Amino acid sequence: MRGRGQRRERLVAAEQRVDVANMTGRYRDDDFNHEVAAAVRRSIPRDAVLVAEHMHDARRDVRGGGWHGVMNYFGCLRPVWSWLREITLPEEFYEISTQPLAGEDAVAGMKRFRAGVPWPAVLHSWPLLGSHDSPRLATVIPTLERRVVAIGLQLTMPGVPMLFAGDELGLEGQWGEDGRRTMPWDRPETWDRRLLDEYKRLIALRRSSDALARGGIRYAAVGPDAIAYLREFDDERLLCLAARGGHGPVRLRLADLAASGAETVYGGEAECEGDELVLPDDGPAFHIWRLEA
Repeated sequence: MRGRGQRRERLVAAEQRVDVANMTGRYRDDDFNHEVAAAVRRSIPRDAVLVAEHMHDARRDVRGGGWHGVMNYFGCLRPVWSWLREITLPEEFYEISTQPLAGEDAVAGMKRFRAGVPWPAVLHSWPLLGSHDSPRLATVIPTLERRVVAIGLQLTMPGVPMLFAGDELGLEGQWGEDGRRTMPWDRPETWDRRLLDEYKRLIALRRSSDALARGGIRYAAVGPDAIAYLREFDDERLLCLAARGGHGPVRLRLADLAASGAETVYGGEAECEGDELVLPDDGPAFHIWRLEA
């Protein structure tokens, strides 16, 4: 296994994105979506990945030789926004819940996507929190601390995180076209430096970790306001905690984690009390620990 922090080999030659792929090859009762996907796959290099723009339930379209992966609105943007958003959205917008969801419901939405497709399709899909067709993340979640929770979730999810240019600077936008604002390259004084620093820290961690790049995911504790989960690959095991607000302490048995303790990688400290690991109860906050054998 490569040492942590070393540059990993490039996994694919390129990613090819197909626009409006959820409508491709479909008209009334005719559905040739899989046939189109298979034909496009044959036309690209064998080590390339074909990603479909898909704003709805994409599970059927990535099974059995369909697209390699999708822009994951269904399994990332929708549940994360529904759990963390701070503004009211139209009821029909990406099928976002009209009332904020509890953590249990958000996790159920994430699991629903992953459980319904082959694992390679999960790893090839793009977890996203906004795009050129949606309001900006800073508009949906204006509180910086709560937005960092969303970013932490995105950058520790299985898949290839997709950031819409300008989200890392705090650009705003009420709808898709409004969000397509010019990047303020010549106005660095307008950049949200605190936000940018958090992006840099989390992206650097993501790039240095095999567990985050390709490891499995399992949930350790899920409540209305806090979600704890593990990302694991070979001998690297990370424990993440996302909290949208203050909550009761999360207590995990060390034996269940197969761990003797936890080293802080991002966020606050976790405390060992007897045979339990006690996670912080603050929020909004995002934390990551490396589990010690």
